[in-house]
Amino acid sequence: MKRWPHQEHAVQETLRLLAEGEQRICITSPTGGGKTVIACDLIERFLEDELPTVLYTNRRILIEQTSRVLETAGLSHGLRAAGHGKSENLLQVSMIQTEQSRLRRDIGWELHDAQRVIVDEAHLHKSDSICKIIAAHVAAGAVVIGLTATPIEIGHVYHRLVIAGMNSELRACGALVPAIHYGPEEPDLKGIKVPLGEDLTEKQIVKAMMRPKLFGRVSEWFSRINPERRPTILFAPGVRESVWFAEQFCKIGVPAAHIDGDEVWINGEWQRSKQEVREHLAELSRSGSIVVICNRFVLREGVDYPWLAHGIFATVFGSLQSYLQSGGRLLRSYPGMDCVTIQDHGGNWWRHGSLNADRTWELTLPPAAYVGLRAERMRQKLDREPWRCPQCAQIMVSRACECGFEIKGKRSRPVVTEQGELIEYQGDIFTPRRVSKRPDGPAKWKKMYWRSRTAKGKRTFAAAEALFAAENNWQWPDRHWPLMPKDPLDFYRKVADVPMDRLISNRGREVVHRGQR
Repeated sequence: MKRWPHQEHAVQETLRLLAEGEQRICITSPTGGGKTVIACDLIERFLEDELPTVLYTNRRILIEQTSRVLETAGLSHGLRAAGHGKSENLLQVSMIQTEQSRLRRDIGWELHDAQRVIVDEAHLHKSDSICKIIAAHVAAGAVVIGLTATPIEIGHVYHRLVIAGMNSELRACGALVPAIHYGPEEPDLKGIKVPLGEDLTEKQIVKAMMRPKLFGRVSEWFSRINPERRPTILFAPGVRESVWFAEQFCKIGVPAAHIDGDEVWINGEWQRSKQEVREHLAELSRSGSIVVICNRFVLREGVDYPWLAHGIFATVFGSLQSYLQSGGRLLRSYPGMDCVTIQDHGGNWWRHGSLNADRTWELTLPPAAYVGLRAERMRQKLDREPWRCPQCAQIMVSRACECGFEIKGKRSRPVVTEQGELIEYQGDIFTPRRVSKRPDGPAKWKKMYWRSRTAKGKRTFAAAEALFAAENNWQWPDRHWPLMPKDPLDFYRKVADVPMDRLISNRGREVVHRGQR
């Protein structure tokens, strides 16, 4: 099977780092970029050298899928998971939850003596308990290689990042197709505390999304954007809401199903979520017998349904990670498909941008940085803020829409109130902040700086800025003041963690902003 250039690059660069003695490597490539193929090529090299290897996955549905891929690639392996006994294969596939459980309670169960450890969906495997397993492998001399499309805040696990390819490169080689975004409306999040870059709780999302007339709007725009009823995936606020959406679609004559980690609902019948049931549901979706598959989380990572052509976001993705992982289910190329459509009812298009965008990654950055940096660039008019066409709801970056409508005034977007009514919000989403001009401003910021270094839990610079604004009539500190970071990335690190030589000194006001020259 011919490899794409980004896959070959990932393998060669990883082998180069291994030759240099690196033990903790993360490979990133957009969802749909064939990371499993990259893993198979690396595993083949390891087995040729007779190196014991373990591949960790995180869910039952993924261990089954991974096992099938390895079998197709001719890589014989054993399974370290519930319901499977021990085997002597040089290659083992392990569900990491089972590994954790057995290490805690099973007498005689030992950590795999692998010299090569591969961690799929590495962004999900950064908890203390999993880090202990990874650290134990490293202490035993093993090399750990993580695979993920979203390498966010995993710098404590991996030390080197291999970027296999960007979205634009994967579209150029035919691995991905572009997404066309539509923003019918968004929920009013006033009164709901939304932490920057973090996912809302299920309760918060349900409160924001499940407003009167919601399904009427979802079904209306589904018919407008996807009149051919191409295979669709819907992301709901919660499991109960996912079932509700599936039931509502069935009531209007659109075959739909629901799936979660334990059960599957098809045509009014509940079944346990077993491998054969999940495979049957996938085939129903591929053939068109089921048009809409509804879920909350379970289809967010690792699931390979390349025939999906339409996505409905009936939820708010607070984190970039959730947004890209969910939306990435739709971008894989498939015969006869030149693009996919996204029907976004959560306002995610302006919060995180297009699924088509190339992303710059850094292993140590927290989730807030990716959202905050993008917002700040649009406040400063360094990047174009997206537009929503009031006629067809397509998202674009210019005033002229493909439908022929030309916007001649302020931006506007419909927002759903608690009563389910639509109101129009006008103007820019990312408006410039009112910067303090007070003579005592720098002195007040200096006090805020030292307060934030010693605060309980310690604040990031971005949090310190927000607190300063709240205490000063919503006038924000000037980023040219002394004790401000020179690098925009440092605004999303804790104040105490940024060395003084990376801050503007009392003697000078010069500042170089990365990417803003």
